[in-house]
Amino acid sequence: KSAVPIVGEIACGTPILEDENIEGYADLPKGVHADFALRCKGDSMIPTFLDGDLVLIRQQPEVEQGQIAAISIDGETTLKHVYRHSNGIMLTADNAAFAPIYAPLNAGKEIIIYGLAVGYLRYF
Repeated sequence: KSAVPIVGEIACGTPILEDENIEGYADLPKGVHADFALRCKGDSMIPTFLDGDLVLIRQQPEVEQGQIAAISIDGETTLKHVYRHSNGIMLTADNAAFAPIYAPLNAGKEIIIYGLAVGYLRYF
């Protein structure tokens, strides 16, 4: 692929409701394999991702411990480091000012990993 659809925003702070309306298309850098892009909103992933960056996501249902993923908990999507524990999942920000988000597995919450962050595009 040489371009991927931009499908909405993703929270880098307080999770926001999903929005999958295609806003346009983003040209991929050579050698990057992604399926879609999401626009960062907020500052929880600074310094890795800035507010307004387009994060490139490779669609996959699982990620390794500590990888950054687009993940939804009960319909609210966010971009965070993902850590699985025996009794739940913890999402952490790069910005230390943001507390981790914890979702216990027995709480009946729907947890969906949309994919792995494989890069970003930053426009100044």
